[in-house]
Amino acid sequence: MVFKKYTLFYDLVKTHHRLALLFLLLGLILPVRSNPKPHPGQRVYLKHCAECHGERGQGVEDEYSKPLIGDWPLEKIIRYIDKTMPDYEPGLVKGKEAEEVSKFIFESFYQKPELFKKDSKVQLARLTNRQFRQSLSDLFAQIEGQAQLINPKSGLSAKYYNSEGMNKKKKQHSQRLDPIIKFDFGEKAPFEGMNPKKFSVFWDGSIMPRESGLYTFYVKSPNGFLLRINQKEGLPTIDEKVTDGMMREVSADVFLLGGRPYPLKLEYYKFDDPNASIELSWKTPVGEKEIIPAEFLFSKTVSHSFVSKQKLPPDDSSHGYKRGIHIDSTWYEAITFAALEASAYAAERVNHLTRTKQGDEREKQKVIQIAESFVRLAFREKLSKEELFLFVHSKFNDQTPLETSIEKVVLASLKSPRFLYPELQALTKKKIDSSTVATRLALYFWDSIPDKKLHELVDRGQLAKKGQIESQANRMLNDPRSKAKFNDFLFHWLEMKTNELPTKSKKYYPDFSPQLALDLRRSLINSIEKIIWEEEGTFEDLIKMPSIEYNQRIAHFYDLVYPQKQNSSGFISGNSALIGRFGLHTHPYLLASHSYSKDSSPIHRGVFVSRKILGRTLRPPKVAVSFSNTDFDPSWTMRQKVTSLTKSANCMSCHDLINSTGFLLEGFDATGRTRSQADGKSIDLSVKFVDGGGNDHDLKGPKGLLELALSSPKPSKHFIEELFKHLAKQPIESYSTIDLNQLSRMLSQNKINLSKLYLLLAQQAATDGFEF
Repeated sequence: MVFKKYTLFYDLVKTHHRLALLFLLLGLILPVRSNPKPHPGQRVYLKHCAECHGERGQGVEDEYSKPLIGDWPLEKIIRYIDKTMPDYEPGLVKGKEAEEVSKFIFESFYQKPELFKKDSKVQLARLTNRQFRQSLSDLFAQIEGQAQLINPKSGLSAKYYNSEGMNKKKKQHSQRLDPIIKFDFGEKAPFEGMNPKKFSVFWDGSIMPRESGLYTFYVKSPNGFLLRINQKEGLPTIDEKVTDGMMREVSADVFLLGGRPYPLKLEYYKFDDPNASIELSWKTPVGEKEIIPAEFLFSKTVSHSFVSKQKLPPDDSSHGYKRGIHIDSTWYEAITFAALEASAYAAERVNHLTRTKQGDEREKQKVIQIAESFVRLAFREKLSKEELFLFVHSKFNDQTPLETSIEKVVLASLKSPRFLYPELQALTKKKIDSSTVATRLALYFWDSIPDKKLHELVDRGQLAKKGQIESQANRMLNDPRSKAKFNDFLFHWLEMKTNELPTKSKKYYPDFSPQLALDLRRSLINSIEKIIWEEEGTFEDLIKMPSIEYNQRIAHFYDLVYPQKQNSSGFISGNSALIGRFGLHTHPYLLASHSYSKDSSPIHRGVFVSRKILGRTLRPPKVAVSFSNTDFDPSWTMRQKVTSLTKSANCMSCHDLINSTGFLLEGFDATGRTRSQADGKSIDLSVKFVDGGGNDHDLKGPKGLLELALSSPKPSKHFIEELFKHLAKQPIESYSTIDLNQLSRMLSQNKINLSKLYLLLAQQAATDGFEF
C-alpha cells in the first residue's frame, strides 16, 4: 500500500514537472500577453462623461439617450469639450484632459456607428394616407380602366357653336385648341360669321395636377356655364347655366391625387347678354388663385377616377418621414367611412362595372366575377376556394340585391388587415414569393396595389427570375405614378410640403406678390423635373442645377432677359451661372423660403444647406433662442447680429457649421435677389470652414459652397437614406440586399442617375429575401 502511495505521488510530481516544462516552452515561443494599457482619456470619460453617455457611448435613458456618434472632426470635439463639458459644470474638463478624452471618444466609438447598429427588420405597418388613397383609386381603376394620357396635346379641345336659344347649340362653327380659358369677347363673337348675341362653347379634355390635395376651381362669367371635374354623370361640379347677365364667380372644392389625369368639361352659353367673357381658375393645395396654366391642361379626354373625399388623420412623422404606425379610434373611424364611401360608389355603378343592362341573365355572374377580381386586387394575391367563399360568394343570395352584395364585398375587403397591412403578406411567409415581390414593387414605386399585368405574370410564373423582375421595374418606373411619388419625396426633401408660400414685407419688397411666389415654386419644380426626367440627370446635376426655368414675371423681378417668343407654359430655361446662381440652394424660391419678411436669415439658410446640400447631422438646440432686430445695434450687419446671438459655446457646437454656410449666402436678399451691399455696407462672403474630415477651407460665396458639396460623399449618402425612407416607409437597414455605401459611391461618382437610383432601390427592396 505504501509503495502504491509513493508511486502515485511520484507520478503526480512527474506530471506536474512535465506541465511546467510545457508551459515554460510555450512561454518562450508565444509572446507574453498582458492587459492592454488603458487609453489615457478613458479615465476622464468614465469620471465625467459616462453618467450621461454610457460607458461605451451607447447613451443613457433620460440623459443623452442617443449613441455618441457623429461627423465632427477631432479638432472640433476638443474645442467643444474644452468649452462646454460636462453639462453640469462647463469648463471642468479643459486643456490636456479635454484633448485626451476627445481622442478616446473619437477612436473608440464616435466614428463607428456599426457598434450601435441594432438588428432591424421590416416592421408591420398600416397603409399611410397616401398609400391608402392611391390604392383605393387604383382598385377601381383596374376594374373600370386606368386613366392614361398618351402623347397628349397641351390645352383643351374647344368647339364653338351658333345657338338657337338659351343653353342650346345649333351648328358647330369652329374648332380649335385653347391653351387656357381666359376670354373677354365683349359684345363680339369669338369668330367672324358667328352670331354675337347667341353662341356657345364646349371645352373638353383633361387636367393633371402635380400634387395631391384639395383644389378649389373657379368659373367667372356674366353668362351661363357648367363645369365638370372628374365626373361623367350625376350632379356637375358647378352648375350656373341659368344667368341674369351679371358678372359672378362661383367656386367648388375637389380633392385630387397628383400625377393622375382627370376629365374636365366646361360648357359656356351666351344668350342675349350684353357682354361675353369667361375665366377658368384654380387654387392648388400650395398656392394662390390663378388662371389654370396650359401645362396642366390636355386635349385628350380620359375616364374618371374614384378619389375618396374622406379626411384622414395625419400619419406618424416622428422619424422624419410618414409612417403607418399610428392607430387609434380616429383613424379606424376615418378608414371605415372611406370604405363605406367606396362600397356605395361600387353599388351605384354596378351596371357600369359589369357593362350590362338591368335584367341581363348573366348580370349576377358578372357581378360575382367583378367581386372576385376586386378582392384579389385588394389582397394583392390569388385567393383559395375557401377564401373566395368567405369574402365573396357568401355575400350573394337570391334574397339580397346585387347592389347590396357588392357593397358588402367591397366593405369587407377594405376593412380587412390583408388590404390595410401590405407587408403582412411577406411577414407571414417563410420565403418571399412572386406575389410578395409584386406587392412590394407596386408599393415602393406607386404607393399602390399591383396592377393586372403583375398579377398575370405571377399566375404564369413569369415574375420569378431576376430579368423578369427587372423588366417590370423598368415598366413601372415609366408610369406617371412613379414620377408623382418621386416628386412627392422631393417636395418633402426640399421642405416644400408646407401649405404657405413665402411672403415679404410690402414696404421693402412691394413687387414680391403671392403670384410671384407661386411662379418661383413652379420654377423650382420644373427645373428639377427637367433634370431628373428629361435629361436623366445625376445627383451632381441636381445639386449644381445648371439651368433654371423662369417666366416673364420672374424675369421682371430678378432683372433677367426674357424673349418675346415663349413656350406654351410661359417658362424658358436660363443658364444658372449667367444669372448669378450656383447650385440648387441658390434658387430664389429656397432662398426666399428660408428668410424673414424683410431680412435674410443666415441661420435658416445655414440649417437647410447643412442638412440637405452638405448631408451633415445637426442636433436639436438645447435652448431655443429667438431673433429680433431690436436686440442689436442698428448699425450692425446681419452677420454681426447672428455671430453675437450664437457666440456661446453651446450654440457654436452646431452654429460654426450653420453660420458658415449661411454667411456664404448673404449675397442674396430676403427675396433671393443678388446683392453686394446691405444697408449701405459691403457684404463679407468669406468664411473659414471646417469640413466633416477636419480639413480647413477658405470659402467665398455660394460657388465655394457648391464645390464643397460636390467634393463630399456625405450628401449623396444622406439623400439615398432619405429617399429610401420615403419610398419604403422603412429604414434602409431593414433590407439586406441594399448596399448603402456602394450606392453612395455610385451616386457621388456619377455612375448612376437619379431615376435609375429610384429604380434600383425599389427593385432591390422588393426582392429582399427572394431566391432567384
